[in-house]
Amino acid sequence: MTRFSLSKTFLVSVMLLSFIAVSGALFAEEDDHYIQSDDYFISKESFKTQAWIYVHLAKMKTPPSVETKNEAEFMRVDDGSEMWTGNYWRTRMASKADLKIGAIVILLDLQGEGGIYRAPEDKEQARTNSWFMAKITDVSDLYKGYLTVSGGYKADPKAIRVIVGK
Repeated sequence: MTRFSLSKTFLVSVMLLSFIAVSGALFAEEDDHYIQSDDYFISKESFKTQAWIYVHLAKMKTPPSVETKNEAEFMRVDDGSEMWTGNYWRTRMASKADLKIGAIVILLDLQGEGGIYRAPEDKEQARTNSWFMAKITDVSDLYKGYLTVSGGYKADPKAIRVIVGK
């Protein structure tokens, strides 16, 4: 390589790093469920007395404020529709320590072998299918590879997401 091409490569690298530093990361990180660090799960309704509710994967467009009555504006990832809601949650994949009776969890609405709800197998499944929120009601079958959530549904522990905040 010539001295000129090394200088040019260095200059391009510095410009790219400067762009990333000013604008933030180019892409959001995603976990093994293909959920990105800036993803939220949203619902029109709050989760109170129901056995479960549907939740939707979304991106925040407008953060909550006093002026918006602490609601945020979101765009759903699956269909692009937009809505304001105060029912939104950030999540992470559950650890073994999170799998406790009464824990509120989120699962992909897809069943695998034996009717057990499973984790997404690819990005398309994760980002275009429905998800639901429920409570863990029974962990006595963990040794068999599943637990039970409200509604009587069996779920693979590797498919569980837990709420970490708003």
